[in-house]
Amino acid sequence: MMKSIPVLLCIFQLSLTPAMANDTKTFTGDWEVAVAIIEGNEVPAEFNKMIQLQMRGKQYMTSRMGEVVDEGTFELEMDKMPPRIQITGVKGENAGKKILGIYKLEGKDKLTFCYSFDGKAYPEKFEAKSPGMVLITYTRRAAK
Repeated sequence: MMKSIPVLLCIFQLSLTPAMANDTKTFTGDWEVAVAIIEGNEVPAEFNKMIQLQMRGKQYMTSRMGEVVDEGTFELEMDKMPPRIQITGVKGENAGKKILGIYKLEGKDKLTFCYSFDGKAYPEKFEAKSPGMVLITYTRRAAK
């Protein structure tokens, strides 16, 4: 039995690798905010329309009214439930910050993030009622 454990772990690892690559690949594209909730308060739709998110590989860039306000990288942890994302701000409003979150993909065109700005713990569920908590649902922007 002990000899089969490493083999099972290798098979488990191999089975996760395509899923991770697929999520990263699915993230790639241009996204717009459908709904945003910050600390229990829904953000007005007019403000949401000003925000765009671009994701390429493991990099992201957030723009507000066409001006880049945040850039960084992200890592996915598909082996957790719900899946986790760790965001590292490189330039702009979140430069130098580590942001811990969870995410869910619904099809290829709907992406929801829940994250905490304190960087201490991953959220356990998709809600943003506490201080520092944010819940955002994005939809993929149509190609122009």
